[in-house]
Amino acid sequence: MIFVSMVIEAQPQGRDPLTAAMQAMMTTTRHETGCIAYTYSADLSDPNLFHLVEIWESEQVMDAHIDADHSYAFIAALNQHGRITSVKAFDGEAHKFRIRAPNPR
Repeated sequence: MIFVSMVIEAQPQGRDPLTAAMQAMMTTTRHETGCIAYTYSADLSDPNLFHLVEIWESEQVMDAHIDADHSYAFIAALNQHGRITSVKAFDGEAHKFRIRAPNPR
């Protein structure tokens, strides 16, 4: 599996068009073969920052996503309205893990 974490910064005047491009990218990408998770979220401290979390079954399916037409369209919008400020990617096995709720006080 490939795990990706990315931070995207929108230009102040580019937030709305970049948000629309992220929504379109997310909707399309979630239907791709090998996509386990693909989610953008807005930063709670800075309205111009967004976080992307991606999980792919393999490097090959992630590469197919990167080379897809909708990825090129998104990159064009990103280059016009914002920039990537951080990318972290990891490969490895993922195992289901149960997270418990806090104990009552």
